[in-house]
Amino acid sequence: MNAILKNHISRKSDTKKMLYLTLKNKSDELNKLNVWINNNITTLFKLSENVVFKIDLTLTELIANIISYGYPNQCESEINIKCQFLNGIIKIEVEDTGIPFNPLEMPDIILPKSLEEADIGGLGIFMIRKYIDESSYQREDNKNIFTIQFKI
Repeated sequence: MNAILKNHISRKSDTKKMLYLTLKNKSDELNKLNVWINNNITTLFKLSENVVFKIDLTLTELIANIISYGYPNQCESEINIKCQFLNGIIKIEVEDTGIPFNPLEMPDIILPKSLEEADIGGLGIFMIRKYIDESSYQREDNKNIFTIQFKI
Protein backbone atom coordinates (compact mmCIF):
# COMPACT_ATOMS: atom_id res chain seq x y z
CA MET A 1 0.00 0.00 0.00
CA ASN A 2 1.24 3.47 -0.81
CA ALA A 3 2.79 5.08 2.29
CA ILE A 4 0.85 8.29 1.72
CA LEU A 5 -2.45 6.40 1.83
CA LYS A 6 -1.50 4.65 5.07
CA ASN A 7 -0.91 8.03 6.66
CA HIS A 8 -3.67 9.10 9.03
CA ILE A 9 -4.21 12.08 11.26
CA SER A 10 -5.49 12.06 14.80
CA ARG A 11 -6.84 15.31 16.24
CA LYS A 12 -7.89 14.58 19.80
CA SER A 13 -7.58 18.18 20.90
CA ASP A 14 -6.15 21.49 19.77
CA THR A 15 -2.96 20.88 21.76
CA LYS A 16 -2.28 17.29 20.65
CA LYS A 17 -2.04 16.28 17.00
CA MET A 18 -0.57 13.03 15.64
CA LEU A 19 0.59 11.88 12.21
CA TYR A 20 1.74 8.40 11.18
CA LEU A 21 3.73 7.14 8.22
CA THR A 22 4.94 3.66 7.31
CA LEU A 23 7.73 3.28 4.77
CA LYS A 24 9.49 0.28 3.29
CA ASN A 25 13.25 0.09 3.80
CA LYS A 26 13.90 1.06 0.18
CA SER A 27 15.64 4.22 -1.00
CA ASP A 28 12.78 5.27 -3.29
CA GLU A 29 10.64 5.68 -0.15
CA LEU A 30 12.58 8.87 0.68
CA ASN A 31 10.43 10.71 -1.86
CA LYS A 32 7.30 9.61 0.01
CA LEU A 33 8.85 10.87 3.23
CA ASN A 34 9.49 14.28 1.71
CA VAL A 35 5.93 14.53 0.36
CA TRP A 36 4.55 13.49 3.76
CA ILE A 37 6.60 16.15 5.54
CA ASN A 38 5.64 18.90 3.13
CA ASN A 39 1.98 17.98 2.68
CA ASN A 40 1.15 16.94 6.23
CA ILE A 41 3.56 18.09 8.92
CA THR A 42 4.01 21.54 7.38
CA THR A 43 0.30 22.08 6.80
CA LEU A 44 -1.16 20.55 9.95
CA PHE A 45 1.33 22.07 12.37
CA LYS A 46 1.75 25.38 10.50
CA LEU A 47 5.52 25.43 10.85
CA SER A 48 8.06 27.98 9.70
CA GLU A 49 10.31 27.17 6.73
CA ASN A 50 13.29 26.94 9.10
CA VAL A 51 11.63 24.29 11.28
CA VAL A 52 10.43 22.34 8.24
CA PHE A 53 13.98 22.40 6.85
CA LYS A 54 15.35 20.97 10.11
CA ILE A 55 12.70 18.23 10.28
CA ASP A 56 13.11 17.34 6.60
CA LEU A 57 16.90 17.16 6.73
CA THR A 58 16.94 15.24 10.00
CA LEU A 59 14.33 12.66 9.00
CA THR A 60 15.80 12.20 5.53
CA GLU A 61 19.26 11.55 7.00
CA LEU A 62 17.90 9.24 9.68
CA ILE A 63 15.74 7.20 7.29
CA ALA A 64 18.52 7.08 4.65
CA ASN A 65 20.90 5.68 7.29
CA ILE A 66 18.36 3.05 8.36
CA ILE A 67 17.83 2.00 4.74
CA SER A 68 21.55 1.97 3.91
CA TYR A 69 22.95 0.30 7.03
CA GLY A 70 20.12 -1.20 9.08
CA TYR A 71 19.38 -4.19 6.86
CA PRO A 72 22.62 -5.78 5.64
CA ASN A 73 20.72 -8.91 4.52
CA GLN A 74 18.49 -6.74 2.28
CA CYS A 75 15.26 -8.20 3.71
CA GLU A 76 12.19 -6.04 3.20
CA SER A 77 10.86 -4.43 6.33
CA GLU A 78 8.93 -1.39 7.49
CA ILE A 79 10.02 1.84 9.10
CA ASN A 80 7.30 3.44 11.20
CA ILE A 81 7.23 7.15 11.93
CA LYS A 82 4.97 8.83 14.45
CA CYS A 83 4.88 12.61 14.68
CA GLN A 84 3.19 14.49 17.49
CA PHE A 85 2.77 18.19 18.17
CA LEU A 86 2.16 19.00 21.81
CA ASN A 87 2.64 22.26 23.68
CA GLY A 88 5.12 23.80 21.25
CA ILE A 89 7.19 20.65 20.70
CA ILE A 90 7.33 18.42 17.65
CA LYS A 91 8.13 14.89 18.83
CA ILE A 92 9.01 12.32 16.18
CA GLU A 93 9.50 8.63 16.88
CA VAL A 94 11.19 6.44 14.27
CA GLU A 95 10.93 2.69 14.71
CA ASP A 96 12.66 0.00 12.65
CA THR A 97 13.59 -3.67 12.95
CA GLY A 98 17.08 -3.25 11.54
CA ILE A 99 20.27 -4.24 13.31
CA PRO A 100 20.68 -2.60 16.75
CA PHE A 101 22.14 0.87 16.36
CA ASN A 102 22.15 3.73 18.84
CA PRO A 103 23.17 6.94 17.04
CA LEU A 104 23.66 8.64 20.41
CA GLU A 105 26.63 6.36 21.12
CA MET A 106 28.53 7.56 18.06
CA PRO A 107 31.50 9.77 18.96
CA ASP A 108 31.49 13.41 17.97
CA ILE A 109 33.30 14.05 14.74
CA ILE A 110 36.04 16.57 14.24
CA LEU A 111 35.16 18.79 11.31
CA PRO A 112 37.90 19.22 8.71
CA LYS A 113 39.63 22.57 8.40
CA SER A 114 39.11 22.68 4.64
CA LEU A 115 37.20 20.94 1.86
CA GLU A 116 40.42 19.30 0.73
CA GLU A 117 40.70 17.55 4.10
CA ALA A 118 37.06 16.45 4.14
CA ASP A 119 35.99 12.88 3.54
CA ILE A 120 32.86 12.12 1.57
CA GLY A 121 29.97 11.18 3.85
CA GLY A 122 29.98 10.62 7.58
CA LEU A 123 28.17 13.83 8.52
CA GLY A 124 24.61 12.48 8.78
CA ILE A 125 24.59 11.87 12.53
CA PHE A 126 26.43 15.17 13.07
CA MET A 127 23.67 17.01 11.18
CA ILE A 128 20.94 15.17 13.07
CA ARG A 129 22.50 16.18 16.39
CA LYS A 130 22.90 19.78 15.22
CA TYR A 131 19.24 20.33 14.39
CA ILE A 132 17.35 18.46 17.11
CA ASP A 133 16.67 19.81 20.59
CA GLU A 134 16.33 16.46 22.39
CA SER A 135 16.72 12.81 21.52
CA SER A 136 16.55 9.35 23.02
CA TYR A 137 17.13 5.78 21.88
CA GLN A 138 15.90 2.44 23.08
CA ARG A 139 16.02 -1.11 21.77
CA GLU A 140 12.76 -2.85 22.59
CA ASP A 141 11.18 -6.03 21.15
CA ASN A 142 13.94 -6.27 18.51
CA LYS A 143 13.21 -2.72 17.35
CA ASN A 144 15.29 0.44 17.26
CA ILE A 145 13.20 3.32 18.60
CA PHE A 146 14.79 6.72 18.09
CA THR A 147 12.88 9.74 19.36
CA ILE A 148 13.76 13.30 18.41
CA GLN A 149 12.22 16.60 19.46
CA PHE A 150 12.13 20.07 17.98
CA LYS A 151 11.05 23.09 20.03
CA ILE A 152 8.83 25.43 18.07
